[in-house]
Amino acid sequence: GMAGVMRDDPDFIPAYVANYILGGGGASSRLTEDVREKKGLTYDISTELSDMRRAATVEGLVATRADAMGDTLSAIRDAFARFAAEGPTAQELTDAKTYLTGSYPLAFSSDTGTASQLGAFQRAGLDVGYVARRNSLIDAVTLDDVRRVARRVFDPNRLTIVVAGTMKK
Repeated sequence: GMAGVMRDDPDFIPAYVANYILGGGGASSRLTEDVREKKGLTYDISTELSDMRRAATVEGLVATRADAMGDTLSAIRDAFARFAAEGPTAQELTDAKTYLTGSYPLAFSSDTGTASQLGAFQRAGLDVGYVARRNSLIDAVTLDDVRRVARRVFDPNRLTIVVAGTMKK
């Protein structure tokens, strides 16, 4: 993981979109493409933004074989470095914004989902009106915004890596 972007930072929404492209977008993310699809090093890889009251982080996880750990970490660092240097493509940004805005109503499709969203708003200090503003905030994110945030946040030199598991001797 690494230090992230606080919710009240003007770069939070661009960071949210950038994270989706890099590792938060599941099968469509850069990390899945680079580390899983191209290199076959993992079945599960993702990142997420975590914003708390006094700290924000970018957290990630990857599941890989012990004998592939070095190659996996190298591939992750390379993906972060490319993303920090180049940012996303225009198509990646369009796809991310389409998904993030189009899927948002599904978060409210059940009582549990609605309660979860409202609880998250309360923890983040957001008012209920955020529901109406959120998609327009995402739609306003530009390629320059995401590239700037990618350089700021996703520098691989800022990564802190923790490895857990059993190694054979």
